[in-house]
Amino acid sequence: MPECPPQITRLHRQACSLFLRVLLPMAVLCLPLFYLSQAEAADTKNCLMCHKHRYIGRIDENGKRWNYNVDELHYRHSVHRAVDCDDCHPYIRKIPHDPVTEKVNCATQCHIKPPFSQDKFSHEKIVEIYNGSAHGIHPGDSQLSREAKPYCKFCHENPTYSRLPEENIAYEETLRRCLNCHPQSGVVQAYRHITHRLRKKTSRSSQEIVRLCAKCHQDVATLKKLKVSDKALEAVATYNQSIHGKLVRLGSQKAADCISCHATNALHDIYKKDSPRATISKANIQKTCGQCHTKTNSWFIEIAVHPSTEHRDNPIIHLMSIFLQLAIYGTVISMVGLMLFETFGRIRAGVRLVLINGTSWRPKTNRKSKKDR
Repeated sequence: MPECPPQITRLHRQACSLFLRVLLPMAVLCLPLFYLSQAEAADTKNCLMCHKHRYIGRIDENGKRWNYNVDELHYRHSVHRAVDCDDCHPYIRKIPHDPVTEKVNCATQCHIKPPFSQDKFSHEKIVEIYNGSAHGIHPGDSQLSREAKPYCKFCHENPTYSRLPEENIAYEETLRRCLNCHPQSGVVQAYRHITHRLRKKTSRSSQEIVRLCAKCHQDVATLKKLKVSDKALEAVATYNQSIHGKLVRLGSQKAADCISCHATNALHDIYKKDSPRATISKANIQKTCGQCHTKTNSWFIEIAVHPSTEHRDNPIIHLMSIFLQLAIYGTVISMVGLMLFETFGRIRAGVRLVLINGTSWRPKTNRKSKKDR
């Protein structure tokens, strides 16, 4: 093999010497700093020293097993990745800590500050709206009602952060959501900072919203104990029968889901239909329908969003539905009967069905007459 020129060999030796003396030591020194910075971003109080173990937990007095494991990778990429553990658990002051007896209060202020604001971030405004809604716990609620109502963590599971293309965002509709927390000045600039959260009213798809709400609202046994109305017992079933429910099951992201009709851009302001603040009250229902339907009137809002085939409240509609069902099924059965009678008559007349070169009825040929010819 030909030898390398002396100048190339000398340059190669100098490059190797520079790498071994300077670059490699710097890489070795910076590597721990890289891992430390990653660990610090996810766990500043070394809580994962214990909670990183997969099977850490306990079994309570009722035999229920509680898992206290925290997946660091998932936590680091979640929407709460910038929130320290003690922001949500301020009652923990030492490690190892005493048994936890308090629940997480989502209205607690965090140490981080949102854009264009000098106050520490808090969900307090949203929690106040939630406490006044139908899902909030009120002084007159029974113990069963208190246990059945969902709290923040039932719906919010600390999802992994994911950025969405801006063309998928409906700006005019979702910009109003920012005003729930941010002052109007500077909100347009802040809006672009949080577009990954805003597709419609929520960051969940319509299918996920319906499944989430159905977890409680299709639990008929619990709803009967709470003595809800018959319409509330059938709310999930009748929604699935509606045009909205069918479109959502087929994958539509534009058809109305539960949040579309029962909440405003504040999301958590879901009230009973008799409340004047409810989006489905008589005073507000036309405005609610107008979010999707451009032409609404007093007749349009009378259309049942949760249609039921029982119609207990209106016997005339119930009788009409029975008549129309009988008419439809009677027509179909009559047509099938006529087809069977026609087929039987043709067979008796000696006509046979031919499937070669197209389907058609042809008379049977007389073979003896052909031989005579």
